[in-house]
Amino acid sequence: MRLDRDELRALATESPGQPVLSVYVRTDPRDPANTNHTPAWQIELRNGLREVGEQLQRDGDQRQQRSFAALRGRVERELAALSPAELARSVAWFVHADGETSRRLSLQIPVRRDLVVWDDRPFVSPLVDVADRGAATGVVLVGGDTIRVLVLQNGQIDEPEDSTYELSLGDWRPYEAYASPNPARGQQSVSHQEHYEARVSEHRDQLFETAATATATRIAELGWDRIMIAAEGQFASRFREALPEAVRTRVVATLDNNVGHDDLPAIAAILEPLLADAWLARTQQIVVTAHQRAHAGGAAALGPEETLGALAEGRVAHLVLDPDHDVSSVAEWVPASLGGPPQLLGERAVEAAIAAAGDVSALPTSDSKELLDADGMVALLRY
Repeated sequence: MRLDRDELRALATESPGQPVLSVYVRTDPRDPANTNHTPAWQIELRNGLREVGEQLQRDGDQRQQRSFAALRGRVERELAALSPAELARSVAWFVHADGETSRRLSLQIPVRRDLVVWDDRPFVSPLVDVADRGAATGVVLVGGDTIRVLVLQNGQIDEPEDSTYELSLGDWRPYEAYASPNPARGQQSVSHQEHYEARVSEHRDQLFETAATATATRIAELGWDRIMIAAEGQFASRFREALPEAVRTRVVATLDNNVGHDDLPAIAAILEPLLADAWLARTQQIVVTAHQRAHAGGAAALGPEETLGALAEGRVAHLVLDPDHDVSSVAEWVPASLGGPPQLLGERAVEAAIAAAGDVSALPTSDSKELLDADGMVALLRY
């Protein structure tokens, strides 16, 4: 199962006709709590499963109790048997009550917390949050005579074909061709090398302009909305200024570091914190924009009541909410199409936004005063 928009929409709109057990475990081996003899995620898993079992006993539905009891042991056993690669940094698992349908994902971005939910449909909010934080981001590594393009998505970094632009050649090349040893290069005379460097330095601005145009075209082909630039010294600003305006506005972060010759895992480790900061700043700004639009009478909704109403009408372009914020107080005003237990209103909001092809961002109110002022939920609207 791949974590993409189509899969998220399929999960968010699924009506299986039977309960679904949704399990999220934060298995990140870098978390100190997971280095104990019994990792913290296993303890949280057992606690979550126990709480669901106790709730089903209180509800008195014996059929559901039997179904859950059959799944409970299976989930504990199979998760405990996963390899480190399968555990990754988080695991999301959806199992239907009959045990026949099961979908499990190994995630390279940690979920915010461990969670076990028994509901009429898959519980997708944490997965949507991971997809938003891990949305495909183009990474442009700018060096003195090369530009290397990578993609960082869902915590994994990859290198598309023809990903390196060599200024001296004026063309895209496979990275292997650029990185492979070339005996002939070692035989170049010092004077030839000095002449080459002088020529490149003299024409740097023109070369950057040409390379920036080529990179912009490549980024458009790959369909990235977010871009990061990593370069040493003045190269970053010079390259950014050379980009076409439409591409320049997509740059979310710039790193003053030449990491173009590092291996992929090392590059990802350097860039991940920068991308996380860029995501937070962008999401906070969306909330601020929602307030500005709403106060100017524009297309935005503030607060659960307005936002849920807009979701029921399919007008939400971008929903921002704190999934852990209690919005049950507005349950009596919720449209029937978003029905469900009051404690699941945040989840129903996410499902409605995804079903209508909207974007969703999960942001704790502790990270945004404006979101707290809006009672944990805002939206930019289509109209």
